[in-house]
Amino acid sequence: MFVDLHLHADGIPDPDLATLAYFGVKAAVTCARDAGAGSAAALRKHWDELVGVQAQRLQLAGIRPMVALAVHPARLPWHGVDELLQRLPHYFDDPHVVALGELGLDQGGEREEEIFSRQLELAARLRRPAIVHTPDREKPARTRRMLALLKDSPLDPSRVLVDHVSPETFALARGMGCWCGLTLQPGLFEAGSAAGLISRHGAERIVLTSDIGEGATDLLALPKADEALKAAGLTAGLRRRVLWEGPLGFLKS
Repeated sequence: MFVDLHLHADGIPDPDLATLAYFGVKAAVTCARDAGAGSAAALRKHWDELVGVQAQRLQLAGIRPMVALAVHPARLPWHGVDELLQRLPHYFDDPHVVALGELGLDQGGEREEEIFSRQLELAARLRRPAIVHTPDREKPARTRRMLALLKDSPLDPSRVLVDHVSPETFALARGMGCWCGLTLQPGLFEAGSAAGLISRHGAERIVLTSDIGEGATDLLALPKADEALKAAGLTAGLRRRVLWEGPLGFLKS
């Protein structure tokens, strides 16, 4: 059984959701995502769709639906951010909304950093975990800057999942006490390399994510990873930790 802390249900057709459920994905977090620059109204519509439509689609497919909402760094509207951040806490009245995400830095700069920090403060105030996006471009530098901003925030690092880590940024995030998301897609982690990293470092604060529904992804990333972990000699306990117990533990932390 698998829990995926990061997919995008609005980019996954119904037959593919059914396939995920068939191959063992029992619960998933559908995250607010980068859908290009837009208005604050368009972002509210995106949030409403995730809570009102995509959660239901996951449930109908046999997957426990969970939702993460945030202002994605690559989708910052030029106007209305203050209103968005004032509205965001009200979405957590819905029991399906479990975390803030994706938030983070994309291009960097003062405005992105301010909005990132404000959302970290909001997560701390709401006592909710945060799922943090790290970009492909200048990933080590962006990750260091995000971790510096996190250190200055009231949010405990143990409540933060730094997703899309690379072999270079894994140690940075884990060393600060964050959870590390090994995203199973081309250019980040193949199943075999994820197995090697877990073999060396153990399963503590490591989860496997798919990012299905966004870009070049593998629908069966988590089931294939389980097979790769097994082939690499990882015990059933370690596999269960990174694919089931760890993700649920992060959400409850």
